[in-house]
Amino acid sequence: MNANIREITETLLFEPRNYEGMRDGVNELHRLFSIASGVNAESIYDDDIYLPSGMAISPTKAAHCLLEYERTSIFLRGIYKGIAQLKLNYPGQRLHILYAGCGPYATLLTPLTTFLKADEVAFHLLDINADAIDAAKKLYENLELNEYVAEWICADAATYQVPEGAIMHLMISETMQNALRYEPQVNIMMNLIPQLPAHGVFIPHEITVSAKLVTVEETWKPITTGIQPLRIPLGPIYSIGRENAAPARDITLAIPENTEGCDQLNLFTDIITFDDEKLTLGNCTLNIPWQLTPVGEHKGEQLHIHYRMGVNPGFECDWGE
Repeated sequence: MNANIREITETLLFEPRNYEGMRDGVNELHRLFSIASGVNAESIYDDDIYLPSGMAISPTKAAHCLLEYERTSIFLRGIYKGIAQLKLNYPGQRLHILYAGCGPYATLLTPLTTFLKADEVAFHLLDINADAIDAAKKLYENLELNEYVAEWICADAATYQVPEGAIMHLMISETMQNALRYEPQVNIMMNLIPQLPAHGVFIPHEITVSAKLVTVEETWKPITTGIQPLRIPLGPIYSIGRENAAPARDITLAIPENTEGCDQLNLFTDIITFDDEKLTLGNCTLNIPWQLTPVGEHKGEQLHIHYRMGVNPGFECDWGE
């Protein structure tokens, strides 16, 4: 089984244009992982957990994320490059990796065990959902990967504190939806990034949400391959990452008098996992534009945008002077 996982991982890491191979690969990983863990992405039987910082999706929904092959591939490639950088930053040390929101498969680390030795990396696998932790434990037991795991942690990543004296060289958290809605990615990054050592790595390295005016037709119709729709960029409204893990500031955008028929303001999400590995429009559900507000009756006006924290995080807006 592990030989098969290595072959699939090799495609995901080193064949970024082999879309058919990546798609077939994640489907096979899902088949193997679902058998070994007892959690199948197609069997929705469990519930999300609502936290003070946002929604923690259920284990089956977390399992389903694996099937978005470009999402999985680009995160894996970023993590693999991040680990390579950490080996230079901390030569000879066993690298400790905190995976916050590991879900039932620890999707963004488990495949890499076929390219990394247990004396090179130690996994600290964290999830708020005890069912996800139990499934991941079963997976690692059945795949004979327990030597990679330093500890299992059932906790809220938005408040978790690394124990005194411990060092997490790499932290990973992919707990988000497009436009940073609903899930606690922002709170988790704000909590964990300050706990990194000076030369530590956080993945994703940076998330940027930008505002663009689009036509109503583009909002409601699928994007046609080869056709570049008209969009008017209004600039980034929020960026969070390793170098800036601060809350979003309120921002005001000036809507042009002439929008050239672009009467809908959408938010676009770009994610740099690490180095040049980037998820952008068209790659996965994390990059689907989010409709913030129509602007047809507000041309030439000021739009105030605020990022709402708490149990239901996301961007909200209002018009004014």
